[in-house]
Amino acid sequence: MADVNIEQIITTLKQRFTEQHQFIFWFDETGDFTDSITEIRSALADIAEVVVMAPGQQLATKHYLLSLPPQTKALVYSPTVEPTLEEDHLRNIVLYSGTFTADSKEILRKDLGLPVTFKPFIKQYASFFASSQRRKVFARYNVASYTVKPELAIMAALVPLNQPNVDFFDLLQTLLLKGVQDNSVLALFERFGVLRAFWQEVADRFGYIATDPRLDELVADLYVTMTYQQMEKTVPVAAKQYDLSDHAANVQTFIQQFGNRNNMSKSEANFDSIAMLVWQKVNGDRLFRDTKMDDIAKSDMFPRFDQRILLWIQERLRLEDVDSRLNDLTVVEITRSRLNTHFGSQLRFSRLYRMMRHAWNIVRHAHWQANNKFPEMIDDYVTKDYRLDTSYRKFTYYYQQAGLPEDFGQAKELIESIYVNNYLDRSIYAWNEQLDIKKIEPHHLQRDFYRFHVAPEKNRVVVIISDAFRFEAAKELEKRLSREDQITSLTMDYLVTGLPSVTYMGMSMLLPNHQMSLENKELLVDDQPTANRQQRQMILQNRNSESAAYSLDELKGAASKDIRAKFIGKEVVYIYHNQIDAIGDNKKTEDDVFKATTEAINEIQQLISRLRTQGISNIYVTADHGYIYRDDHLKPTDKIDVATTETDVKSQRYLITSRKFTLPGVTSQRLGDILVNDDSRYVYYPKTANVFKSAGSFNYVHGGSSLQEMLVPLLEVKTTSSRSVARDVTLELFSMNRQITSLTVPLVLRQSLPISSTVIPAEFNLYFVDEQGQQISGQQTVNANSRSADVKERMQQVQLVLADHNYDRTKTYRLIIENLTSGEKTEVPFGMDIANLNDFNF
Repeated sequence: MADVNIEQIITTLKQRFTEQHQFIFWFDETGDFTDSITEIRSALADIAEVVVMAPGQQLATKHYLLSLPPQTKALVYSPTVEPTLEEDHLRNIVLYSGTFTADSKEILRKDLGLPVTFKPFIKQYASFFASSQRRKVFARYNVASYTVKPELAIMAALVPLNQPNVDFFDLLQTLLLKGVQDNSVLALFERFGVLRAFWQEVADRFGYIATDPRLDELVADLYVTMTYQQMEKTVPVAAKQYDLSDHAANVQTFIQQFGNRNNMSKSEANFDSIAMLVWQKVNGDRLFRDTKMDDIAKSDMFPRFDQRILLWIQERLRLEDVDSRLNDLTVVEITRSRLNTHFGSQLRFSRLYRMMRHAWNIVRHAHWQANNKFPEMIDDYVTKDYRLDTSYRKFTYYYQQAGLPEDFGQAKELIESIYVNNYLDRSIYAWNEQLDIKKIEPHHLQRDFYRFHVAPEKNRVVVIISDAFRFEAAKELEKRLSREDQITSLTMDYLVTGLPSVTYMGMSMLLPNHQMSLENKELLVDDQPTANRQQRQMILQNRNSESAAYSLDELKGAASKDIRAKFIGKEVVYIYHNQIDAIGDNKKTEDDVFKATTEAINEIQQLISRLRTQGISNIYVTADHGYIYRDDHLKPTDKIDVATTETDVKSQRYLITSRKFTLPGVTSQRLGDILVNDDSRYVYYPKTANVFKSAGSFNYVHGGSSLQEMLVPLLEVKTTSSRSVARDVTLELFSMNRQITSLTVPLVLRQSLPISSTVIPAEFNLYFVDEQGQQISGQQTVNANSRSADVKERMQQVQLVLADHNYDRTKTYRLIIENLTSGEKTEVPFGMDIANLNDFNF
């Protein structure tokens, strides 16, 4: 402890030498300052010599001092006990010289700013304070400024805890992150004499008492007790050994803090790994085997609970019991509520819950029936039926992202059967029973797009054409854009492609045209080739010289000035995007087509945002064709064998031939009716989701006749370059009572405004703190994302549980409402008037 306030010692010695003494003797019986003699010698170099007198060197030291010049001063430091009178050979020199003593423990106490009452504490834990580094860490904590056991500050320094106020809950959370088994910090607690104090604090806070206390037993008690508290059940006899219910308030507060604080911890031991350890220790499969599902759904302490809930949902869906409930929540409500729980919010389970939500939407349409009238069939699809394709896309996407989990194979098989057999085949068959290109109004025909939507525009128009961007995907894009206040107008319509519904037809039909003709696999527009972007740009410029055609990829990475240069003076700009078809048409990557669809939505949304900042305010989003994707491999019975000749053009979903033939499950359209010319060939296609035997991919197909392939989006987007005025929604405390009378504090919260393009959803954390800003309660997370105009529907009720402490009625406590995105905090003052600190109950 020799470096404790050395400056103070040096200052005192200089003053003593200046005032009177030639020699000063310093007997340091514990040798505390041996390591600091070099520093002291350097500091006194201009005033006095420093002589270190080792044991047995008294006579030698005496002769040395007597040999010094008369005015030379010296400090004699001896790291030993001052000798007795009869053994002191320097007594005659000491008598006319000065003596000095330094109580290192007293100096340390003063240096740490601790009151006199801490002298026994410093002495008791001298081994801890022997290290300057440990003293430095200990000095961080405001030990004397509030009522806290000083041993907790030693524990905090050993953990270490990086905050000025020592809170035992924070200390214990940080300690657990070091490991529940073979915890190295506990070994330090024992080495420096605070282990007993630690376990006593645990006993006082949580009621955990054991002859040989262990961290793994403590966490088992905490997790099990918290589980039954969440279930609103008493701990059963089979689990009484883990029961800490008498200290339920502290258990709940600690676990809520630990779960929130360490949710993203990458430590070896965190909330999640401890949950797994506890499950094994208490044999959770046996302990909770007969627990009702309604009770399981109330708790989020173990990942196995989420697995059981998901399997329960799977069984309900398998039985087509879409109206079943848990705790009076529908399947959709359950999946949404679990996304706000500890494990449910994590990637693994969040994907599965979202997967099951979309499975539910498909199962509830298991007995879907097609409308047999052609116009109504289209109306049904663009208003509601497209959602089935979206649900299947998202179900499959999350199933793939979750790693194709075997446990949910039944759900996968069920969804495939319903989607393909009950919906896809039926809808395609009904569509082909009624399809007549001549009955489609011209402004809905893809071949007339330019005539009706581009040519009449007086201002600059930009057309984004995304290859295979289905109608249902565009609806998701529309939903996203509707949340942006810089989008002033959104109009969703549709176009019907020709046949075959493929790129070389659709891309060309979107160009200005008077006549079209198909040669091999190239659609000529006014006798001009259209196979690539440069050729399409030429056709655009033939109609309007101030036209251009770009690829989305070349704009995506371009600087703003380069984008601006590309659009200066342009009146019509076509932007081509090939994200989905590039992935789907490759047999090696076709199973990633739903992932590619999500990426396409993101890229188009980002492009619109970039164009908007360049003053481009009139944008269309459309596609050349759609697609059909089935995740299960096709059976031989799904493939139709049809003979071809050398002049035929065949793919999985169409056949172009001059021959006229009849084949079960196959129908046709005259190509001349599609292209409005005298072409006498026919386009044949399956009447259901079946395919022709052909080379290429089979899960991802297009070219045939179905709503999914032929009905493409026409999304008109109007934007403004003005700055966004969108702001996060606010969450307000609606409860009028500002007096806390129980450890369980009910709160009523109101979302200020409904979510809109100018009001952004936000997530908030709620918790109580004391006057030092120390958290004194558990945490609750609240999602403010309601779009309802009804104030009552924007109200939420939560309850916070205070730690079981002694609270001062004269002090003010604060409720913190923290925006997790911005970090902004709203503080609401509360008074404390708890009559009985043991009144925690349900």
